[in-house]
Amino acid sequence: MTRKRWMGVASAVLLTVFVAAMVFGCGGEEERDAGLLGEGLPGDASQVEELDLKEAVPDEAGYAQSERAAGEAHLSPASSPLPQLQLKVIKSAVVELETGEGGYAKIRKDAVVITTAAGGYVEGESSSRDDEGFTYATLTLRIPADKFDGAVEEVSALGEMVSTQVSTSDVSAEYVDLESRLRHLQAEEAFYLGLIGKARDVQEMIAIREHLSAIQQEKEMVQGRMNFLDQQVGYSTLTLAVEETAPEEDGEGFWDSVGDAFRSFGRGMKKLAIGLFYALPYLVILVLIVVVVWLLLRRSCKKPPTDL
Repeated sequence: MTRKRWMGVASAVLLTVFVAAMVFGCGGEEERDAGLLGEGLPGDASQVEELDLKEAVPDEAGYAQSERAAGEAHLSPASSPLPQLQLKVIKSAVVELETGEGGYAKIRKDAVVITTAAGGYVEGESSSRDDEGFTYATLTLRIPADKFDGAVEEVSALGEMVSTQVSTSDVSAEYVDLESRLRHLQAEEAFYLGLIGKARDVQEMIAIREHLSAIQQEKEMVQGRMNFLDQQVGYSTLTLAVEETAPEEDGEGFWDSVGDAFRSFGRGMKKLAIGLFYALPYLVILVLIVVVVWLLLRRSCKKPPTDL
């Protein structure tokens, strides 16, 4: 029994020593880890993560300020390689006026004065007169774009306005394309001009000249189109249409009505006479055909019957 008791005591002592070694060994590792953390990083892990995030992500005010600065740097003319788009708009207007008999002459004179004062000019004019002596005319005026709206208002007040139509056409995109094409053609022209002095024989010289001539011709066409658009944008078009009309009379008398009827009858007979004059050759041919047919029918009717 004594031997068994000593073996149990020895086992208990060994077990106690093993447990104590395990406990003190783990505690040492935790202390070493804590010591390493204290020596290498200031504070706990949560504080480190929070500090890193604050340094990496700016606040809203700083982010907005940096975005504005980047946007201003991108939009500034000095830093942007692209040219700013210049607006090119062609404006035109059509004004229809009515006036009394003989009133077109005064309206035309005043319209020309307004146009000249604005720095414009008369581009074209057409007029016609009907049977009653009333004139219908169209006057085309070119006026600087910056004074166009005021000129339209002044011209519209020269007579009884019937209608006014103003239209615009934006040619900015076309103009930008033409500018880009012109720069490209200029670069090609400079390239071929530089090749002329390097030609080794006549054939190369002729080939270079042909390419250069084609490029210069296309360049002139592009430049001409740009000049035309500049002219249309710089000077707007005002088309003035004036029609002379008879004044409306209220309570027209009997004899006035009779006079109008006779005048209408006279105009009708005049138109009928003009129509007959134009139809006279056809009428002569028709009469000849009728006479020939009538003679043939008459001759066949007078033919004696044959005896049986």
